Amino acid sequence: MVAQAKSSRITLDPAQRRFFADDSRVQVVRWHRQKGKDFCAAGKAVLHAMETGQPWFIVSLTQRQADATFDKCKFWAEYYKDRIGEIIVKEEHLVGFDELGNAFRYTARSMTLPNGGTVTALPGREPDNLAGLTGNLIITEFALFPYGGRRHWRVIFPLITRGFTCVVISTPRDPSTKFDELCNQPELYSVHICDIFQSIAEGFVLTDEDGERTTIEKFKELYGDDVGFEREYGLKSTGELDALIAWAYLESAAARGLGRPFNFMHIKHEKGWTPGFFRSLNIIGRSEYGWDVARHGHLSVIWCNTGPTGDKHLRALVVMQHTSFALQRQVICEAMDANPANVGLGDKTGLGEDSNETLAAKYPGRWDGVNFGGTRKSDIASGIYTAFRDGTQSLPAFKAVGGEPSLHAEDIGDQYKFIATDFYALQRVAGEENEFDDDGKARIKVTESKNALWPDSHCDIAYAGGLALRAGHAIQMATPRLNFL
Repeated sequence: MVAQAKSSRITLDPAQRRFFADDSRVQVVRWHRQKGKDFCAAGKAVLHAMETGQPWFIVSLTQRQADATFDKCKFWAEYYKDRIGEIIVKEEHLVGFDELGNAFRYTARSMTLPNGGTVTALPGREPDNLAGLTGNLIITEFALFPYGGRRHWRVIFPLITRGFTCVVISTPRDPSTKFDELCNQPELYSVHICDIFQSIAEGFVLTDEDGERTTIEKFKELYGDDVGFEREYGLKSTGELDALIAWAYLESAAARGLGRPFNFMHIKHEKGWTPGFFRSLNIIGRSEYGWDVARHGHLSVIWCNTGPTGDKHLRALVVMQHTSFALQRQVICEAMDANPANVGLGDKTGLGEDSNETLAAKYPGRWDGVNFGGTRKSDIASGIYTAFRDGTQSLPAFKAVGGEPSLHAEDIGDQYKFIATDFYALQRVAGEENEFDDDGKARIKVTESKNALWPDSHCDIAYAGGLALRAGHAIQMATPRLNFL
């Protein structure tokens, strides 16, 4: 499977040979683990630089991975030493800046060939630090890059403008990533896909811990992780294996929201709030609110649902970061005051307890809070799952019609897609459905993974939506305070 040095010869398997022969402008390589992605990419860079004298840049997410890939480049250079001649290897210690302006140090390692060609490997966790480069490009494990790789793609792709080549390699992760998007556009890009089954069909031999030949079934049993095997060796996207809500359901929800009104507001450090926001929406009829409360580490999110039972639409979303509780309460109170029929449910866990008690007293019969401890989070997750599975909750279309949101599209990929990816980050906990509700139905247990398009969220947007759904079902007008869950 992996190209190996055998005395004076390197052997490549069929998939690796197809990759080496490809001279397309953009090449996308989706191979299973230990297929030799970095090894082949390093060889391709060295050989092409040797033949053309052009520069190559290999961008990895971490310093460790950049160094490991450069060592593979040195292997290839040593292998072709008789043809290349002596190379000059150097290290350059640089200082970069993250998105908050904080300085960090990193090292770029490079080799210069006698014909002037160069191969440089460097970490690229911040895309703006790469903007001044020009040449051929290899991006390693692209599916792991923050924000789904979209910020990096926007900055890095122009490096190949003057006729250079871009090679993107990875095993899959989330289907909302830029890497997955590239893989699904073979009409635009040259896509190389090879899972473990194809490798074996083309002659690869699996071995056990003793180096003896084994079968896929036994190897999978030795691995002991069915989900991991399907992702790392079967090339299935992570989310399709353990996401609470299949991506297809979220796309359908966004399609149902096409053309329906939606307003978004982002408040950060007390800035961005416009009083009168909710009143200006001119919503006819009752709105149902969910408020996931946070102060520092997580997002504080207010979700506004409108529409009759069976057709709930996300009409407005307010996301607050590092915002005082005083301003947060001002925002949610304006939402409730916009219509005397409005109802809401909030997260009163920990920091949210005081605010939710205040709201419950101010809006008796219309507001209550819920503690996410015990089985409550499972109940919220079950409601979210049911709403998207049954098609009763719609989301704003990924491509917005109308004005720009406060959080600019270049920061989140397609406008409003970050809402869907927040739900997609809810992961079902396998084998843990051992608690039952009053109707005898198994409760869904979930955990939170990272939102690929808004990493600051810990499924805060999704839980706000779940609270709004629960408020719509549980709260009835002209009733005393209820135990909603």
